[in-house]
Amino acid sequence: MKRTRAILFTFMLSGMLLAACGGKESATAGHHHGAASERYETTASVSEMPKFLSSYTDNTQATYATVGELEDIIKEIKCYCGCMDEETGYHDSLHRCFIAENKDGEVKWTDHGAQCGICLTELQDAKRLHDEGKSVDEIKQFIDNKYKGTES
Repeated sequence: MKRTRAILFTFMLSGMLLAACGGKESATAGHHHGAASERYETTASVSEMPKFLSSYTDNTQATYATVGELEDIIKEIKCYCGCMDEETGYHDSLHRCFIAENKDGEVKWTDHGAQCGICLTELQDAKRLHDEGKSVDEIKQFIDNKYKGTES
């Protein structure tokens, strides 16, 4: 009986290890894009964070908090997670990964950026470069050079 359990355990462990060592997927595998896959929340201003962020890490919350400061810059930056949709214009920049709409001071936030490591890292890079005094063109060039080829 003990031998049977040991053999069964060995097969199960081997199966899990083989599954974990399977083919490497892209950084955005399983990441869905578009309005139907996103959660939205409207706040009174860009400085008021959406409540849905409470279910994300402190790092994600802090990254979202930089959107207001960088709004003009991230409207100029291409997102490389695969969400860009030039046909409909829905996701036309990194800005749309965090803010779906900013109208009359009210902000319609999207959780797309919170779900995507590429979006978050691009925003963090933009913030760091902005803090270093880089121009919008320099930030765009850095983002393009770093992320080009990561689109899914």
